[in-house]
Amino acid sequence: MMNRQVVFALFILVLDLGYLLQALELPLPFARGEPGPSFLPLILVVLLAVGALGVLVENLRGEASAGEREGDFALRSVALIALTGGFIAAFEPLGYWIATAAYTFAVGWLFEQERIGPLRALATSALISIGVTGVGWLFFQQLFDLFLPQGMF
Repeated sequence: MMNRQVVFALFILVLDLGYLLQALELPLPFARGEPGPSFLPLILVVLLAVGALGVLVENLRGEASAGEREGDFALRSVALIALTGGFIAAFEPLGYWIATAAYTFAVGWLFEQERIGPLRALATSALISIGVTGVGWLFFQQLFDLFLPQGMF
């Protein structure tokens, strides 16, 4: 069945293919002993492909849920854009730890509260926040030795 999710997933796969072709023009990861400039783009290519293929498989098997109302989707999209803008604005003054933990917690709750309920979403969002913030710090600070802002606190 060709619905909007299938069309969007196919669109993402086409964009992902273009992104892959561009990423492959960069030096391959670890060719010189370090991740290099194509490392993150190639990870993103894989994640986008897995997500888009998952949506396609769910929809083609008929396992996808009926979805949410258009108004809910639009409201959640606006909230996500606002949260991302807030994260960008807060990143330097609050620092990596506080800004990232708050952002990932809020995004996790935004998407989980309707699915599993507000109380369980609090616990799930807290775990997501701790995991993403910690892994992000290890990735950027330890692996790439990049400076992450400490903030005013």
